Amino acid sequence: MRAILLSLFLLAAAALAPAHAQQAALPGLTEGVDYTLIADGKPYRPVPGKIEVAEVFGYWCPHCAHFAPLLEKWKAGMPANAQLVLVPAMFDPNDAFARLFFIAEGAKAVDLTHAGVFRAVHETNELPRNASIAQLTAYYSRQPGVNAKAFAAAQNDERTLQAKAANAREFQMRSKIPGTPSLVIAGKYLVLGNSYDSLLANASRILKAIGPAAKAPAAKKPAARKPAAKPRT
Repeated sequence: MRAILLSLFLLAAAALAPAHAQQAALPGLTEGVDYTLIADGKPYRPVPGKIEVAEVFGYWCPHCAHFAPLLEKWKAGMPANAQLVLVPAMFDPNDAFARLFFIAEGAKAVDLTHAGVFRAVHETNELPRNASIAQLTAYYSRQPGVNAKAFAAAQNDERTLQAKAANAREFQMRSKIPGTPSLVIAGKYLVLGNSYDSLLANASRILKAIGPAAKAPAAKKPAARKPAAKPRT
């Protein structure tokens, strides 16, 4: 009787155990060393068929400025089924840099301005680390390639800006982001590392562990040769 009761107790305990405790460890990786599993984690902006790699960053962060070119280089070698998404840190819900990032995103100007904002803050001192919305607006407005009408439209779309800010802050809190830069894969794995290189190496290992790389397209078979026509007699 006791054996039956013990078995029932163990089954009930297993059923009530946290989901992350029941999830198998990633092969070749150590939880707590290479990554932290995020309980009830979800991607920031999920896209069907893609594994999201989200970087939480701040333009005011010197570590992010050093990490940005390394991440950009690493991005080129990501599997085809992975997608890098930038998430401005929202430790301060009124962060001016985050707001202007979302405006630039709405104006499709992030690719044109991302590296430049880091340089303006950390190299040329064109922008202070505590830049105001007015200072940042003036900076973005004079960058080559930025569409003034699209930028103004995105700046005036307060509902979208508030929704994006809320989503970024919720993602950051749900993922328990400890600081910047941080990488979160598939909304479930907070990447750990003791250097920029180890952080990116672990990110690559996690991507490999959770999803097979996209298969290369099959080589086209050569067309079958038609038999030569027989000469007429």
